[in-house]
Amino acid sequence: MKDDHKLSLSKWIGAKRDRVFAAWTEPEIMRQWFCPRELTLVSAEANVRVGGRFRAAMSDGTRTYTVNGTYREVILGKRLVFTHRWEEHDAVDTLVTVEFAEQDGGTLVSLTHQGFRDQQSAQGHTGGWESTFDSLTHFMASAVGSSE
Repeated sequence: MKDDHKLSLSKWIGAKRDRVFAAWTEPEIMRQWFCPRELTLVSAEANVRVGGRFRAAMSDGTRTYTVNGTYREVILGKRLVFTHRWEEHDAVDTLVTVEFAEQDGGTLVSLTHQGFRDQQSAQGHTGGWESTFDSLTHFMASAVGSSE
């Protein structure tokens, strides 16, 4: 994987770290937010353990986009590392690292996605992850007791 073709984003979420981590690791919660805001999540499955797999399908109303991967590292409440590959012709395996840190009464989520074929692909994924973070922020804000 080429480190020069990567993206890094961070977002503060107004909820406790264990709740934000659960949103990334519990399929029933993932099904409520795990896609960019302009898409609709069709399905989300996750077996969050080293060697476990995830799969998420999302739709724009015309086309369905499906991504899958394998968890490489799971540190409860702190860190997830997983492969990321679109189910399409000529897709490449990329690597996502998500870190969770308590900050200012909430959680700072830091994401690095690397191994893109080129910088254009990295830039395209930046918008998708920013919108997905918006979905997470919206979901956590509307969840009952999200500030607990």
